[in-house]
Amino acid sequence: MSVAVVFYDSSCVLCSKFVRFVIRHDTNLHFQFAALSSAYVNSLKLPKETVVVVVDKKELLQHHAVRYIVSKLPKLRWVLFFFWITPKPIQKWMYNIVAKNRKRIFARKQCTLGKEYNNRFIS
Repeated sequence: MSVAVVFYDSSCVLCSKFVRFVIRHDTNLHFQFAALSSAYVNSLKLPKETVVVVVDKKELLQHHAVRYIVSKLPKLRWVLFFFWITPKPIQKWMYNIVAKNRKRIFARKQCTLGKEYNNRFIS
């Protein structure tokens, strides 16, 4: 089974809430998580997007990271229909708008995720 690491901005409330959402719905334990500000990420030199997914330590997903994440959440696969009917350039445009304005709209705050999920995080 492939393992994917979700890199997220831990100073963004929207990003942290999205990680909580994924943890809650990831019944197959497909994802691990790392904050974009962690030492582990600095060695990888990843782009500072809102959500970046690395699949099997080689495939980097940026703009399509959310679509990939949704595809791996069993109860939410129906949401893929919306990705299917929306052209990819529009998805990328929408992603960029959210990425650029997320901290202004959703505030900046260091969110802590519960200690019960520590085994899912890479530091």
